[in-house]
Amino acid sequence: MGHVLLWHLDGRLPNLALMRIAAHHRALGDTVELRRGSPSRLLWDRPTQVYGSLLFTRSRPLGEQLRALYPDAILGGTGWEVTVTLAQAGIPETGPLDYTLYPDYPHSMGFPIPVGPVMSTLCRSRIH
Repeated sequence: MGHVLLWHLDGRLPNLALMRIAAHHRALGDTVELRRGSPSRLLWDRPTQVYGSLLFTRSRPLGEQLRALYPDAILGGTGWEVTVTLAQAGIPETGPLDYTLYPDYPHSMGFPIPVGPVMSTLCRSRIH
C-alpha cells in the first residue's frame, strides 16, 4: 500500500481525471490525498506517487513548480499536455469516480449527450 498525492492545480469544479485516479488507487489499497492550488512540499511528505492536473495553460507555472518539488510527478490535462492519457499512467479511462475527494460538491458530474429528438426532449424535461 502506498500514499498517492493528487494536485488539483486549477479550476473550481471537481476534476474527473483526479477522481478516476483516486478510485483506481483506493481500489489497490492506497491512501489518497487531494491538495489544491499552489504546490508545496511538507516536511513529512513521502508520497509513493504524485499526479497533477491542469486545465488552463496559464497554470503551467504551477505544473512546473510541482515537477520541481516532485520530479517523478505525472502531469496531464489540457493546460499541460493533451496527449497524456490516464491509460499511459496505468489508470483505466473508464470506471468509477471517487466523489469523496470533493465532499462539499453536491452534484454528480455526468454529462449526458442528447441523441435525436426523443433524447433531447428527455434532457430538456429533466432540466426544467
